[in-house]
Amino acid sequence: MPHKNILIRILFFALAAIPVSLSAKPTSLPQLSEKALFSIVTCSPTPGYEGGFGHSALRIQDALLHIDVIFNFGSYSENQSFFAYRIFQGTIVSYLDGEPFKKFIEQYKKEGRGVNEYYLNINREQKQSLWEELNRILISGDRFYNFKVPTDNCSTQLRDVLFKQCKWNEEKFRTDLNQTYRDIEQLDPLQNSWLHLLFNIMIGPKADNTINLYQAAFNPNGLIDLLKEIHQNDEPILMVSHKICSPTVFKQMPNTSITQGVFSLLLLIALILSYLQLKKGKQYLWFDKALLFLSGTFGCFLLSLILSSEIELVNSNYNILWALPTNLFLAFMLKKNNMPRWIKTWLSLTCLSIIAFPISAAIAGQKIPIEVYLFAVTIFIRMLSDLNLHFTSKNR
Repeated sequence: MPHKNILIRILFFALAAIPVSLSAKPTSLPQLSEKALFSIVTCSPTPGYEGGFGHSALRIQDALLHIDVIFNFGSYSENQSFFAYRIFQGTIVSYLDGEPFKKFIEQYKKEGRGVNEYYLNINREQKQSLWEELNRILISGDRFYNFKVPTDNCSTQLRDVLFKQCKWNEEKFRTDLNQTYRDIEQLDPLQNSWLHLLFNIMIGPKADNTINLYQAAFNPNGLIDLLKEIHQNDEPILMVSHKICSPTVFKQMPNTSITQGVFSLLLLIALILSYLQLKKGKQYLWFDKALLFLSGTFGCFLLSLILSSEIELVNSNYNILWALPTNLFLAFMLKKNNMPRWIKTWLSLTCLSIIAFPISAAIAGQKIPIEVYLFAVTIFIRMLSDLNLHFTSKNR
């Protein structure tokens, strides 16, 4: 990883005023004082994808030891190749980082993000256990993990460490909510309407299964909701919270009228061309080839993720029934007049696959964006029109 991590690590331990070597074990760390404070820090989302779901981290303060640091599981290198593709593949390497809180908060203020702090009401043994475990992870290979939305990220990593070191029973929080991963994303969606649409196309039927409170802690709000339900000695572990800074940059709801308008226009064009084709017997291959090329290219992208993604919400997806990878090949083989029988058969199978798409998705419980239905119907109408033209031409 970049050598800046070594500098951060040195700075981290310098702040703690403890000379710890890279080979040090957690037992060489100091005992935190009774005055040590532990808190969950949550950061508001940003308009872009990188911070679109917000951020969670753990702050540790000990005035007697001159410690004020924050542990953050959301660090990653932007130099990783094919970054956007690897996000859906679940192979973006993220890692735990430790840095002075002052540096952390300055960066988030600069980004215009709101930051809230929730103090943890945990005992001294739990604090020491968390302190030692986080430092052990920081100087070991365990600090690296593959980022997976929404099952393995800054919030879920922090959740798991808290439950393990504080010895909380996660099974108590496995009661199903009346929400799914997709429902939660819809409540706080990505601002860019095209990214929002892409995200909802890429996640399959497993994203529409009901999840529990523990699973819902994959974003800052879900993590705080989970911790609010935990009690020790008849006292809640979250007792005091305050706002460190207010956001100056706000994420807006996606403008779905843009995406729906574009796909509605495509459907309208398909209907007009099909009518003209029926009346004049003229074929509009430029439009049909464009539809097949776009859907086939996306289908290849989708199929590669279904076969290789480490994200369970991605590796099954009924959108593959309209975004057939074979459409890419068909885009180059489709010709005017004298259509070979095998191409007619291929077009017929493509139409049947599109018919099977909404039925299969409904049976599996996968929610489909309206834009996808509009595009699938557009392809279906044009393929059906081409088949009709060739069959009527043959009978003349």
